[in-house]
Amino acid sequence: MTKSFEHFDSDLCDKLFDFIYPDVSSMTDKEVEAELHRLKIDIRPAWDKVQMALEHSKEAERARKDLESAKKKRPSTLAKLKSHKLPSIPIIREEMQKWIEDHFAGSEKAAYCRKLEGASDEDLKTLLEDLFLLEEFSKDSNDVEA
Repeated sequence: MTKSFEHFDSDLCDKLFDFIYPDVSSMTDKEVEAELHRLKIDIRPAWDKVQMALEHSKEAERARKDLESAKKKRPSTLAKLKSHKLPSIPIIREEMQKWIEDHFAGSEKAAYCRKLEGASDEDLKTLLEDLFLLEEFSKDSNDVEA
């Protein structure tokens, strides 16, 4: 019949483990590495997990800072958006037609012209608003209100 560890004196167990296992608190890093190598213990997977957790922590901190920055910029961006006047739809169509003609040729140009002709006024207005938003956000990327 085998006895479980509960039946042994804890002081006796401590002495046994002290005898079997080296006191790592007095070992140098090289001695610890050698002991791990002797025992065939590979700490790389654990080390990789620690590194990954640290990187995740750094990314979370960057995300928090970005969110805080966005919160600070929001009022000025909203004010700019409210004050901006969009050009009329005929002017938008003319400008887009000129841009297509300047940037494309051949079948590509013809395809974009057909898409422009088929676009509703609401589609063009939404597209222009989106382009304006992108432009405003790219201008303000380094301009943060305190």
